[in-house]
Amino acid sequence: MKAKTERTILVCLLLAALLLLPACGGKSEVKQADLQKLYDELLALPDMPEMLTLSEKRIQNYYGIDTAVCPQAVLAVCSDGLRVDEIWLVETQSEEAAKTLEKTAAARLEQLAKETEDYLPDQYVFVKAAKTVRIGRNLGLFISPQAETMAKMFKEALQG
Repeated sequence: MKAKTERTILVCLLLAALLLLPACGGKSEVKQADLQKLYDELLALPDMPEMLTLSEKRIQNYYGIDTAVCPQAVLAVCSDGLRVDEIWLVETQSEEAAKTLEKTAAARLEQLAKETEDYLPDQYVFVKAAKTVRIGRNLGLFISPQAETMAKMFKEALQG
């Protein structure tokens, strides 16, 4: 009888562990973040260059991103033409749209790599170290000497 009771307890513990397992490794919940506020925080990082925030029209024409269907979008480039710094903070309408935008970001990085490899090798290093982060419907692209820090701030803003 004692062995049967121990087996029953063991089975119950295993079932409880199986039920709790998805909670341990599951996706963390994505919070709603104010991307303009996050952008302002990124600009406050030490040694940030002067950035130009792009208009909806420029974002559409230059990157092919229709911000009219994005609840939030902040894209900025460095005002110094000899630096490649760029920041993209975009909330899309769906995860599929975010995946598509991730491909756009990859193409942008590829283009910049080709442009800078021979012409601006000191900037090429930052292009190669750029960070693209997709969390749910949100995408961040960070081309900067501080890309790692920026990506971390983006993740914290959306996941806590």
